[in-house]
Amino acid sequence: MALTEWLRRELFSGWSRFEAGWLLFFLLIQMVVFFIQPDSIAATIAAVSGVLCVVFVGKGKISNYFFGLISVSLYAYVSYTYKLYGEMMLNLLVYVPVQFIGFYMWRRHMTRENTVNPDQVEEVVAKSLGFSQWVWVVAAAVIGTLAYTELLKSLGSALPALDGATVVISIVAQVLMVLRYREQWVLWIVVNILTISLWAAMWLHHGETSLPLLVMYGMYLCNSLYGYYNWTQLLRRHRTGHAF
Repeated sequence: MALTEWLRRELFSGWSRFEAGWLLFFLLIQMVVFFIQPDSIAATIAAVSGVLCVVFVGKGKISNYFFGLISVSLYAYVSYTYKLYGEMMLNLLVYVPVQFIGFYMWRRHMTRENTVNPDQVEEVVAKSLGFSQWVWVVAAAVIGTLAYTELLKSLGSALPALDGATVVISIVAQVLMVLRYREQWVLWIVVNILTISLWAAMWLHHGETSLPLLVMYGMYLCNSLYGYYNWTQLLRRHRTGHAF
């Protein structure tokens, strides 16, 4: 398949009317926020590309990694300007390289068979966690949060406990995403609630915040709920006939 044809199908095909409207609504909100309270160009582009990324992840589209690379690179810079060093390090040192790793891992597990979308556009083959795997996930999140919070305190992070929990749970969720586990969305729901609290706390405690990024995470939270639903559908459709 030619590159231009692949891009056309990847970006514009396989969407239901609800999903297309969902995406356009999210982008419209970001435009409205920018005109109400203009922020830096970096924050605005990070927010728009971030919205595109998470919606494409929810659809199981591999092109999410392109938008993700743009978003996390710019988000790292914006976090640095607000002295949210945990968020900065998470995006710069973890999320940026993970975009390349994730693309490689997903590329090996895409399918056009038994797709949820009606146009048979490629979707990632989803998996689910077992009980023992959940135990390891929770243990890693708790232990990692306690350790990383202490590091952020020594670096003078503005909100070390909240910043630390957000970072560690995000890393665990990102690993689950790269490995194609549906339960990533449970952790993303937690992460989005924590991150909304983080940026809201910046405003309450310090009188400043990034409104586009705050709104972006509100939209992320909504998308996480839909992402869990859609990946449940992916899991049911792809279980038959695929090796995990």
